Amino acid sequence: MPATYHPYSIKAQILPPLPRLLFLVNDAHYFVTHRAPLAKAAVGAGYEVHVAVPFTIDTVENKPALDIIRQTGARMHNWDMHRADIAVMGELHALWGAWRLVSDIAPDIMHCVTIKPVLYGGAIARLRHRPAIFAISGLGHIFIAEGIKARLIRLIISLGYRFALGNRQSRTIFQNEDDRALFYKLDLVPESQTVLIPGCGVDTGKFHPAPTPPGGLTTIVLPARLQREKGVHEFVAAAEILARRGVKARMALVGYADFDRPGGIDRTQLEQWCSHQMVEWWGHSTDMPATFRNAHIACLPSYREGFPKVLVEAAACGLPVVTTDVPGCRDSVRAGETALLVPVQDAQALADALEKLIADAELRQEMGQAGRKLVETHYSEAQFIERSLALYQEALK
Repeated sequence: MPATYHPYSIKAQILPPLPRLLFLVNDAHYFVTHRAPLAKAAVGAGYEVHVAVPFTIDTVENKPALDIIRQTGARMHNWDMHRADIAVMGELHALWGAWRLVSDIAPDIMHCVTIKPVLYGGAIARLRHRPAIFAISGLGHIFIAEGIKARLIRLIISLGYRFALGNRQSRTIFQNEDDRALFYKLDLVPESQTVLIPGCGVDTGKFHPAPTPPGGLTTIVLPARLQREKGVHEFVAAAEILARRGVKARMALVGYADFDRPGGIDRTQLEQWCSHQMVEWWGHSTDMPATFRNAHIACLPSYREGFPKVLVEAAACGLPVVTTDVPGCRDSVRAGETALLVPVQDAQALADALEKLIADAELRQEMGQAGRKLVETHYSEAQFIERSLALYQEALK
């Protein structure tokens, strides 16, 4: 009697292997705040997800971030690199470490985020003929810094970008049109291989409006790493201007301090600001929704951004925004509707804009409501995940 096929036989249950996705990122905490929901969604969509990040960094306690990444269902790998290091031997060590990870994991597709992962991961993907997604989340300190050394490093990075992003199997994500136009101008990436996805999305259930904080003083927060290019000096100068005018407000810096990183705020300077009660430093926040619930205004006088997630999170919480009229910042808001824009490195204009919102609670409420609607319509986490997963499928074809 001939054998019959049974639908539940061992042979019938053999399925094709899951597509293997590798995230290459320079900071576990950054991955948690910007890509962890995507990793979890990719696991749910049927990908075998791997995440390679440095397991130890000096700027912030890393273990909680690593635990959160593991909870997404991704497999963890230590990538021994330092994002602020530019020593030749250190960079060669990081490149070799990335090469070994890719060799061991053998991903079907790579997703590289921020400068070094894009440069190293992109070069490896091109040499090994693998599809890759590159996220240009901003130009970074070195594209803003001045001087001969900065110009030399920019030249080296530009050459690296040209090689890494030239992979025909790759797609490069830009968060604003200015950055994309600059890469076109510098001939760093083919136009046909680019896509615009503004930001990384916000969980509008987690970040939501709350009752106005109690107390008489208007609280203004600058939520960012304490780097010069984030406009920290201008924020403190604006606080001094407001104090001289007799405008009472509580102004707080919220973010970890990379004192030893290029462009980092000097430790002694920060202590002096706080001791003179010019501003407060709340340190690194592990609960940004709670931080925004204790604020009335969000302020980011940055020199340039990719697409600042903190401003979208603040808007989702119903806060009005004061930020600079520069790429990235102006793209994440609607001038005059959800935010007031000021010229870059202009403490006087920053103080004027803050004073306007401090004095007008009704205007703050109107802008906050408009900001919430903007996020729900255009910048939700679900929209970002849907676009990203579609991009993976396109690159794997």
